Amino acid sequence: MSGTAPNAPAVQFIRVIAFAVVFMQPAGPARSIEDAPILEDAPILEDAPILEDAPTFEEAPIFEDTPTPEDAETPEEAPTGIVDAGHAYASAGVRGLGAWIDGFFADKRYEAELNESYARLRVDTFAEQFEGTEVDAKARLHLKLPAMNERLRIEVLSAGEAEEDTASSDDPAGPSPSDLGLDSITAALSYFFRNDEERSISARVGLDFDGYDPNPFVGLRYREQVELHEDWNFRFVQRLRYYSLDGLESLTVLGLDHALPDDRLFRWEIDGTWLEEQPDYFYGVSFALFQPLDAKSAVEYQVLNSFRTQPHRLDQVTLRFRYRRQVWRDWLTLEAAPQLAMPRTGEFDPVPGFLFRIEVTFGG
Repeated sequence: MSGTAPNAPAVQFIRVIAFAVVFMQPAGPARSIEDAPILEDAPILEDAPILEDAPTFEEAPIFEDTPTPEDAETPEEAPTGIVDAGHAYASAGVRGLGAWIDGFFADKRYEAELNESYARLRVDTFAEQFEGTEVDAKARLHLKLPAMNERLRIEVLSAGEAEEDTASSDDPAGPSPSDLGLDSITAALSYFFRNDEERSISARVGLDFDGYDPNPFVGLRYREQVELHEDWNFRFVQRLRYYSLDGLESLTVLGLDHALPDDRLFRWEIDGTWLEEQPDYFYGVSFALFQPLDAKSAVEYQVLNSFRTQPHRLDQVTLRFRYRRQVWRDWLTLEAAPQLAMPRTGEFDPVPGFLFRIEVTFGG
């Protein structure tokens, strides 16, 4: 197995980010049940409570359809554990549980709408049979601007940082053709026309830098959430973007979240990407089961299927287990993710792999 050091642009980018965040107080994005809201008013980078200090039901965030403490038949019936507190409002609406899951796993679908200031550094070590070991450093910087009612956000992404967390882009065996600019540094400005629990509408303009060649782009993003039942939530995302060098790109995401007993969450998602310069249509179908273990750890079980057309075929099936845990402080997270990838090019023979991630988040 051979080692590969992070590329020079990524190292320089991380140095800039590290200098910028020296004056920020360490903390991390919403990691606990009480930090469940994921939108622009969601508090982030606060110390996650330990299990024995978990909030009671009275301290848990109250969502629209959540019964208040006065509605409980007796005070003894109010749940006291952090998982129970999550279930208290998740049972009345799956969005609360899904918000906590997305925040804890730092999903890109969560980051796409989180209008807060923070910086994050990641070091990934990925080993795969027959391919050796790769080490990759990634960085992300979000700056919320106070102008125009805090609707503006500046975002800088290092190479390897994708924008949307979808079935195809989350493929751990390698980047998907649906991810434009993964080898580029991106700088963008986003404006949120609306960003709440039900709907998010935003515009985005920016530059992708692949070497010294800028690739300007402009786009719109729309997200709608519909509560089908107290335990079912439907999510739709449509993103249109125009790149000066690559032409049009269309990303469509459909998903269902279902709250299960013991605060587990089942998620089904299908995403499709159309690229003007590609004859194929790329899409992925994923199934995931999330299980919070306590206030500082959770696991995810994934089945990822990557497809393309022209001709229509299944390119790869990936089975993956993710374990994430905050250690020492809530701004330091470790992740271990063993997987089995079954690519068409290998006649779907399983290829084992393992990802280990160190993630540090700064903000204030």
